[in-house]
Amino acid sequence: MGSLQQEAKVAIITGGTSGIGLALARHLHGKGWRVALIGRRPEVGARQASSLDPTGATAAFEQCDVASYASQAAMFKSVRARWGRLDLVIANAGTVDGGSWYNYRGRGAGVDDVPPEPDTSCTDTHLKAAMYGTLLATHFMRHNQPAPGGKIVITSSMLAVHPCPTFPEYGAAEAGLVQWVRVNAPLLKRKENITINTVMMGAVITPVMPGFAQAFRPEHLVRPATILEAYDVFIEDADNTRTGETVGTAHDKLFWYEMPEHKAGASDVRNQLVYEPWFAMIHGEKSGLDDALQGPPEGNAEDAGRVDELAVGW
Repeated sequence: MGSLQQEAKVAIITGGTSGIGLALARHLHGKGWRVALIGRRPEVGARQASSLDPTGATAAFEQCDVASYASQAAMFKSVRARWGRLDLVIANAGTVDGGSWYNYRGRGAGVDDVPPEPDTSCTDTHLKAAMYGTLLATHFMRHNQPAPGGKIVITSSMLAVHPCPTFPEYGAAEAGLVQWVRVNAPLLKRKENITINTVMMGAVITPVMPGFAQAFRPEHLVRPATILEAYDVFIEDADNTRTGETVGTAHDKLFWYEMPEHKAGASDVRNQLVYEPWFAMIHGEKSGLDDALQGPPEGNAEDAGRVDELAVGW
């Protein structure tokens, strides 16, 4: 690859052909980034990419079903082949609940008429897709030259923290995204020089629900400039040190959401610590985290009898 191709920053933006994703693509392209707009509809995506750069040199559409690992893997390979590196992944694709989990429409069904299998596309395009994207981003960012590393920013929602009964699956998937970021952040930074963060979106006018603009007062909707400001906190982190953070957006303000406190004190702290024998068994190498336990805690042999008592009946 030529030096220009190696030096230019490259971003993958899922859900990049409309809404927040397209706004981010335009924003980054205007700052000199090469952007891959990821979506499912070629007729829309090709037009949007061409509006940024008709030559395709700095903006391109990549068709992808983010709920499919194979489709994402093919997309990542194509972007890497096109531009020779990967600096940023914004996992932004998503949708709301594809059906009702309350089964109210089945009230009259007989006891043997079990509900049909539910639509899980919301979880697949939010949580699973971001998990796939994190794994693939890590692989390709390891090959960046002259130094490995990069950034991952995941779009979540305020409903991850403050649940709305209208969207039970959506809220659960969004909460999973926040936890995914928090659990991955220390090791991605330590081992890969990759940061990962979350932007929790407030209400934004979107075509996924009818009458969206009528359902909210203007002061309860997030301004476009506020959305871009939230992502820029992480994208413009030149030292690439901010990681595991969650920022919420509300109209014209940003709010930071910290890790919850340990309610059970030492028990919670111990439960959170990495036990290196287990980590290495599952993942193939030690975590290397400073607070990881290298083996059984001190005094464990003397407590063995008491531990055995707690295990009775399991």
